[in-house]
Amino acid sequence: MNNNTSISPFDLPLERGCKILDYHPSGIWAIEKTTGVLTHPNPQGKDERTLLRGTYDIKHEKYHWIDAQGNKRDFYLVHRLDSATSGLILAASNIKIAEKLKNAFHNRKVKKTYLAIVDYNGKKIIPTWKDFLQKKMFKGKIRVFAAKSGDLALTSVSIERNTSTQYGDLALLKLNPKTGRTHQLRVQCANRKLPIIGDRTYGNFALNRKISKTTKVQRLCLHSSRIEVCLEYNGKSIKWESESAMPRAFARLLH
Repeated sequence: MNNNTSISPFDLPLERGCKILDYHPSGIWAIEKTTGVLTHPNPQGKDERTLLRGTYDIKHEKYHWIDAQGNKRDFYLVHRLDSATSGLILAASNIKIAEKLKNAFHNRKVKKTYLAIVDYNGKKIIPTWKDFLQKKMFKGKIRVFAAKSGDLALTSVSIERNTSTQYGDLALLKLNPKTGRTHQLRVQCANRKLPIIGDRTYGNFALNRKISKTTKVQRLCLHSSRIEVCLEYNGKSIKWESESAMPRAFARLLH
């Protein structure tokens, strides 16, 4: 966070467990999303927990609602997190700054940092991961695979900590994705035999069950921890960052 931050101008009808972390006067919001909450509703979705309790406009990628004072509110999404992933997500309360943010993400002007706890195989980790990913539907759900061709996925990687536990060797990775592909970090970790703990699609299912039974940690251990953005808006340069603390469940596993 920085000195340009001010108090948010109005309340958001956030889902339980989600909260405002930061607000910039230009209309940029930093929200902390809890695990198990969708960034936006799925088509024909029912009884889903979503980031905001409001009507979602798919075409314009925004939530809208009428607040307690009768004011019409719009809230634009500029990127997304998987339901199982927790942490920072940016959004905007006016369309002009929303478009600026979308362009910044598209042009890789936004630095994203994730933390992940993985089943560590003890091998040296190459600091730059490059893969080609293909997305397919399998039994009505999206599945992503590493292939010889497809969408380029780039990620910078470092080990923040590794430890031996009763469940085996675990490592806390810092991941800086340079691209934003579906399930990118989960697939890239799994493809290197470093599955993220709690991943029910690409993970080590036997280890997940063991950890869940022993520690009661039953979540995907992937967290969006920091976002830094730099853009031009109304003739001024905005350099802004926000941070979400590592979840307590992560510390419990690494103890």
